[in-house]
Amino acid sequence: MSSSYTKNFTCSVLATPIHTTLGVTLKSQFNNLAILNFTTAPIHLTPSNTVHGGISSLLIDSACFLAVIPSLKDGESVATIASSFQILDAMPGEGKVYEVEGRVVRRGKKVVFCEGHVKCEGKLIAKGNLTKVVTWERSKL
Repeated sequence: MSSSYTKNFTCSVLATPIHTTLGVTLKSQFNNLAILNFTTAPIHLTPSNTVHGGISSLLIDSACFLAVIPSLKDGESVATIASSFQILDAMPGEGKVYEVEGRVVRRGKKVVFCEGHVKCEGKLIAKGNLTKVVTWERSKL
């Protein structure tokens, strides 16, 4: 894949409304790894002052997606076809900074296996495993 395709595709993923609304930022992306940062704000909190568990699943999926991008050929994309998430602890309070890591475990021609996790202050909050399929050219979407 060309570096311009990687850069443009990564920027387009981060610019999607869900990522901009949540305030997700890319800390690093290289080889088979992507790390995102997410800081909680009042908009993210439930009445019990915790972040909805679905957000951790979304962030793990996004980090894994970004970890796959550098391995794609120009025009390719991926789609999640299976996922499993475990929430190990609540994501508490406003102003907490979470680090989300996604990693490619194995990459075949058509199927990619990924794993990811969410941590806050070194504590493991959630983890997940995803299977992604390499799809058609983005220009044909």
